[in-house]
Amino acid sequence: MESEPEIYVSDSQYIKEGVKGFTFYSLKGSHVPESINRRYRDFEALRKKMVERWPGIFIPKLPNKKKVGNKGKNISIIRVEMLNRFLKKISKINYLINSEEVKLFLQNKSNFAKTLDGLKEQSYEELAKKYFSTFIEYDSNFDTITGKNEQDQFEKKLIETLPKIKNFISLVSSAMERYRDEQENYAEVINMLSFYEKESLTNFVNNEEDKLVILNNKNKELGQNISDSKTQLINPYDRLYSAIIEDYLNCESMIEALEGLKTLQDTYNKLNKTLLNINIELSDLQMGKSTMKTMFKNKEKEITKLNNEKNNLEKSINELGEVIKVATFNMQKEIKEFKISELNNYYAELSRIENDTSKNSKIFDDLWENIIKDKNISEFK
Repeated sequence: MESEPEIYVSDSQYIKEGVKGFTFYSLKGSHVPESINRRYRDFEALRKKMVERWPGIFIPKLPNKKKVGNKGKNISIIRVEMLNRFLKKISKINYLINSEEVKLFLQNKSNFAKTLDGLKEQSYEELAKKYFSTFIEYDSNFDTITGKNEQDQFEKKLIETLPKIKNFISLVSSAMERYRDEQENYAEVINMLSFYEKESLTNFVNNEEDKLVILNNKNKELGQNISDSKTQLINPYDRLYSAIIEDYLNCESMIEALEGLKTLQDTYNKLNKTLLNINIELSDLQMGKSTMKTMFKNKEKEITKLNNEKNNLEKSINELGEVIKVATFNMQKEIKEFKISELNNYYAELSRIENDTSKNSKIFDDLWENIIKDKNISEFK
């Protein structure tokens, strides 16, 4: 028996308030202590805070609320599906499902965004401790410089790939609509045959039902086939469309994480530049030189102040350097898993398409087989 998901949206409810309205999404699951209602903006606030507090780490992307796509489904159903995809991805990443941010998300408090803002800003020391305790497989012999170069090349490929995936999304969307039209046209053929039998053919067979084919109620199997052809046909492009959207979001998330790493490195470089300027200033003061900045200040006090700043900066630089090393090492692992996952997802989609089209073919084959083997047609042959 399959275990209950850690977190999932079980239902949505639209509530009108004056001229405006909003939707609540009910959360349930093994990680949810009680039923909790969250708005879409709460999901956005959760992800934003995770990106902020896990810099340089892959955080699954939340699809844009307005870009729901797929005209064949109710918008509320689509939004529940995409929120559940986000929650499922979060649930598979142990350090995210057990993070402070998610724990707050699952507390039954109405003003979630305000609660999140209450999280204190992390120091570099705290961030380093968190990363070392989270990514315990870190290898201190890892070549960070080589890792950064490889990651820069991979990010470049991702950026080049994004517009191509976007074009593919458009192609799949068009194919999805065309296939849906074909399904509707096919159903219309059966409807027209039914109309013809009812309105015209019955007059030629003296209203004898057993002389008909489509409207012959005695042929229960054919009746079931007709029903199946109208209700059980699957559009194989529906799930492919969703998969490509997810592919696009995964690429965006990976680029975002790589950019987060670059931001950490930029901060590291700026701190080192500031440290260099402090060392120059200290050296000048210790050699008895004065600047416009220190001319009217007590040199001893200024030296003490600069030494304190220097010590604090060196501590921050070392801690941030450790964060960058661990995050860069982890990114190598993320990229490897990302590539494998993308291939496996593609193979899975091909299998699903084959399965869906096979089911559709069987429905059509069964339908026409039962039409052709109808006793009236058999006797005619």
